[in-house]
Amino acid sequence: MKKSHHLAFLMIFLASALISTAFSQEQVALNVYIHEGDLNGTLLSGVQVAGQDAAGNSFEAMTDSKGAAVISGQPGTWQFTFAKEGYETLNLNYDATETGEAAAYLQPQGGADLTIYVHEENLNGTLLSGVLVTGRDAVGNNFEGITNSNGAVVFSGQPGTWQFAFAKEGYETLNLNYAVAGTEEAAAYLLRAG
Repeated sequence: MKKSHHLAFLMIFLASALISTAFSQEQVALNVYIHEGDLNGTLLSGVQVAGQDAAGNSFEAMTDSKGAAVISGQPGTWQFTFAKEGYETLNLNYDATETGEAAAYLQPQGGADLTIYVHEENLNGTLLSGVLVTGRDAVGNNFEGITNSNGAVVFSGQPGTWQFAFAKEGYETLNLNYAVAGTEEAAAYLLRAG
């Protein structure tokens, strides 16, 4: 009887080892890169990355000097929280079905909102709709919009000096810089071409 008892134990041990090996082979790893502002922004070190894999196992890591953190877990939909002082906390879900790379970005806290009114000929002139306004905020995030029927367009971005270009058929293109500190309004005007 002792031989069959040892044999049964050995078979259970081997089956357990096989299941454990198969279980560990199912894990996937993500190399997560965290940028500032958008996916083309500077990579951020010191971002806390926390969450749960598809099986509900918790994970936590910190991005290194290259803005990367490696997370491993069971494949499926993972829940992430990205946090860094001075930035808006980001919560998102990601389908991690195979080992690979992923990227996200954090927005700095304390953004700015600017409403621009575009006039014709001078600041007291008629408000112009259909003016294409493009530019960049203080950290290089691009924006684009078209003035509405009230001659206004609203942009959000990071405070500092913003660059603008105003264009409308029949008018001279206008390029200017404007210091944006918070939520505010500004005005510009376009001169008729020719």
